[in-house]
Amino acid sequence: MRKILLIEDRSQRQKLFGNENGIDFALYDDILENAIDEKYRILLDELKNDTFNFDNYSLIIAHKSAFEDNNISILKKIENHCKENKKTLVLFSGGIEGNYYHDENDYISIEITSKTLYSQNIKLFLEDFRLGNNNPLILSYGEDWKINILLNSLEKINYLLENNEKESIFYKRFVEDSKIELVEDLDLQLYQAILEGRKISKNEIIKVRDSIFSKIKELSNE
Repeated sequence: MRKILLIEDRSQRQKLFGNENGIDFALYDDILENAIDEKYRILLDELKNDTFNFDNYSLIIAHKSAFEDNNISILKKIENHCKENKKTLVLFSGGIEGNYYHDENDYISIEITSKTLYSQNIKLFLEDFRLGNNNPLILSYGEDWKINILLNSLEKINYLLENNEKESIFYKRFVEDSKIELVEDLDLQLYQAILEGRKISKNEIIKVRDSIFSKIKELSNE
């Protein structure tokens, strides 16, 4: 099993959150490379000199401003590596407001707050990863990540229906406004029309909404 790389230049923050939430990162050494303190300093030097080997990691979690004067260039190196190798990149920071998700050609990038990352979510994610799964949205939404994503999309679709007077809208706008890409991997039988053409009608959007609502009820009853 490949490991997760966690890059944290502020080890005291990790220890503080870990103590508050009862998380012992050392228990996950088999799947987690926790780059703090001396490990962080060695990694930073290797990143600066282009000698760091990313090959053993299937997912990278990094503090968004961990790389000092080289922050922009090193972040770009990491991002390019993840894009080229279809790896998930999770960036966290105390200055991020809310959670952000982006999926482009199987390259997934997520931005979350430090508090969200170092909650019970990371413990759930690590335990799930140890079982051979890789569901990074657990880091954002926790144990009920599927339901939370579906509820979020359902709310956005209802808003879109209520505030759109036209009978059809461009598919790209529908995807962007509803965040439908987040639910496409949840075994939903979404209405096929959303995958076809350049526009989608209100009736088709309603069928997508109803599919999502049915899935929420199914998951709630499990």
